[in-house]
Amino acid sequence: MRTIRITEEVWQAIADRGKFGETEEDVLRRVFELPINSKANITQTISDIGSTSKISSGRRRSFATIRMTSYINRNQLNVEFANGASSSWTLPNQSDKKAIRTILDKAITFAKENKASLGQINAIRKTLTDNDYHLTK
Repeated sequence: MRTIRITEEVWQAIADRGKFGETEEDVLRRVFELPINSKANITQTISDIGSTSKISSGRRRSFATIRMTSYINRNQLNVEFANGASSSWTLPNQSDKKAIRTILDKAITFAKENKASLGQINAIRKTLTDNDYHLTK
């Protein structure tokens, strides 16, 4: 993304051609007959921004590549991936926080080994808390 300096006269000309809700870029794209999301624009934006880990604000860009399911059945935490990988752990008493933490850590390690996204890891945590296996930090 580039920044330019323009005179008030040019700014006003852009504003005069703009429609309600349009950004300056929208107006210029329309005037120059450029597509709204050209491939060159997307590539340039990505190369200007760099990797998402360097950005301190904004949304995290992480998507699951393999479907994962986590559930509790017969006092066992089950984590299964669509590629066939699965594992289960026997759950301790709901008041045994140390043992719950150990099970959660094992489940998260297993999920990370199977390239789970952050959302999938959080889903494992949610499976436990939804079934009253709560942890405090």
